[in-house]
Amino acid sequence: MFFVHTFETDKELEMTHWIKALLLATLAMGFMTTASAQQRATLDEAKALVKKARAYIREVGPEKAYAEISNPKGRFVDRELYIYVYDGKLNNLAHGGNPRLVGKNLADLRDTDGVYVNRGLLEAAQKGGGTFKFKFLNPATKSIEAKTGYAEMEGDVMVGSGIYAPN
Repeated sequence: MFFVHTFETDKELEMTHWIKALLLATLAMGFMTTASAQQRATLDEAKALVKKARAYIREVGPEKAYAEISNPKGRFVDRELYIYVYDGKLNNLAHGGNPRLVGKNLADLRDTDGVYVNRGLLEAAQKGGGTFKFKFLNPATKSIEAKTGYAEMEGDVMVGSGIYAPN
């Protein structure tokens, strides 16, 4: 047996359409918020990527590893996550976010607040690995965002990554 609801007035029918539209809009907003949250990387994912890069450097050697790390479409780039590698004097050896930085000494690189980015990361790495907060260009959004970098030493080089948080 089927039941059919008949509407008493056009106004009642119009209200039903508005309620359906409101429910669909609410559901769509929920999906968009969830998708947006899932697109952002976590600090645990950044740490895992650093460990994966360190293992790869040991496995294939620095020359091959640095080329792969600096490949923007390579295995060490995931959403806004990428790997960077510096020697002890903060010469860039590999950079997945901006390969044009490779070969440059970035010891004096400061963020928009004057924070020495790579000095802080190297210090955290030399203490057994750790985080350092600064602001940096997010290659995924093309805007300056707060970033928590994470770095570890692999022999005499620093290997790092980090997560962005919108301002």
